[in-house]
Formats: sequence, structure tokens, C-alpha cells
Amino acid sequence: MSERLGYMLLAIVWMCWGLSYPATAIALGSMDVWTSRVLVMPISGAALLLVVVLQGGSLRIPRIYWRDMAILAIANMSIFQICMTSGVALMSPGRTAVIIYTMPIWATFFAVFLLGERVKWPHVAGLCLGVSGLALLMSQDLSNLTNAPLGAALTLCASISFAFGTVWMKRRTWHVDLTAFGGWQILVGWLPIGAIWLFVSPDNAFARVETPGWLAIAYLAFCANALAYFAWFRVVTIFPATVSGIGTLVVPCIGVLSSALVVGEMLGWRDFAALGLICSALALVVLVPAYRNHRTAAKARRAA
Repeated sequence: MSERLGYMLLAIVWMCWGLSYPATAIALGSMDVWTSRVLVMPISGAALLLVVVLQGGSLRIPRIYWRDMAILAIANMSIFQICMTSGVALMSPGRTAVIIYTMPIWATFFAVFLLGERVKWPHVAGLCLGVSGLALLMSQDLSNLTNAPLGAALTLCASISFAFGTVWMKRRTWHVDLTAFGGWQILVGWLPIGAIWLFVSPDNAFARVETPGWLAIAYLAFCANALAYFAWFRVVTIFPATVSGIGTLVVPCIGVLSSALVVGEMLGWRDFAALGLICSALALVVLVPAYRNHRTAAKARRAA
């Protein structure tokens, strides 16, 4: 797949995941963390598998991939989904989006040690700018959120788990249908969540869900999970882990802005300054390599 397609898919990921944070806050207005994931994950997993069937593809995942798929399911789905949702519940959707996307720090770390990737200067500069933006956002006073420390810790766990899963997937070539792979990964990751939910869920959990909650669940299932993971697994195969990781820094920009519009989070000068730093990081990581590739291709055409 071409890099141009990769950038298009990355833009889909940005929008779907960025808007998922206020959607999660809306869903949690009428249900608990575990119930929200129990509803979202099987719907999105089944939707991906249905797409495979309708396209005439194979749902089979060869046995040699089962171990790695189980590791990815626990990291990308079980741990990430519960810890991320808990962060929204204990803090706020915009701030949760910010902490989640410290992910590039951990992705770069894991890529160096697990993949032996070389970190080039645009990655380092982009990472520094992005982390500076995230730090600026988190420098705001969160004392009005009594559960902020626990929420931040759980969100950080989600970020590290997400980064590990991103890099672990790059460790091998996957000769499988990526849509089927994503669907099964979501469903396998849902199994431990569903088992725990049976013990922790309140009575009549589904009966308490109001219309806005059901609409939020629909968005989270079909857009933030099914469509976004459909695009994300392809992004990971197209770009190096450092690029795909740092490239997602636009998601907290959308997460913060959409949370302000949808659920009324207040934005100050730190928010806008941080967004400027993050956009600068994206320009270094995404636009500079794309421009260089374009110039190289143009020179090759002229030489031919």
C-alpha cells in the first residue's frame, strides 16, 4: 500500500479517535466503564468480521499467529480500552486524550529495543515538540478533579499498553486479512473484560442506558473502533512505528477541541499553545518525509 493511502487512513484514525473521547464521556453518563466496553467491543469486532464475509474474504487466522494475536488483544484491546475509559470517567475526556498520546514516547522506546529502528532527527524533533505540547496541557490546575491522580495513572497505563501493541505488531509480517485480524483481536480482547463484567456490573446495567448513551455506543462501536481499527492496522503496516506513533499526536488536538464543544471543557492559552506545538510535531514527522519522498520520486522520473 502507498504512503498516500497511508496518510488518508491516518486522517480517518485522527477523526474517529479524536471524537471518541467526548463520545465516551456521553456514554459514561448513563453506564459504568465495564458496561460501556462490554457493549462496544463485540459490536465493533463483529462488524469487522462481517465486512470480511461480505467481501468474500477468509476469517481464518493461522495457528502460527495465535500467540502474537493474543498478546496484541490484551495490550491493544483489554488493557487499553478499560484504562482509557477509566481515565475519561475519573478525569475528563480532553485531558485523557492528552495523556493517551504520550504513546509516541513509549512507541519510540519500544521500537528501538524491539525492532532496532533508527530514530532520525525529524522523529526526535517532532517527539520533543509533541511532548512539550502534552506537558503544557497537563500543567493546568486539575485540583477540581478529585480522582485525577488515579485517572492519570490508569490513562498512562493505557498509553504504554497501546504503544507496546503498536510496536509488537511490527515485529512480524502478517499474511492474514487485516480486517479479520482486527475483528478477532477485538473479540479476543473482549473476553476477559466480559468475564470481569459479570462480577462487577450493577444490576439492570442495560436498562439504565438513555438515548444519548446508546447513540454514543453506536459511534464508539462503528466509528471509533470498527472503522478506526480498520484504518489503524493498515497504517501500522505502511509506516515505521516511530512515524505511525508520533503521527497520531493530532488525535489529542481533536479530542480537546471536540470535548470543549460537546461536553463543555474550558480551553485556555495553554491549550492553544500546546496544539500549536503538536501541529508542528506533525509537520516534522509527516509532511517533511512526504515532501522528501515527493522530491526523490520527481528526480527519479526526470532521470528516467
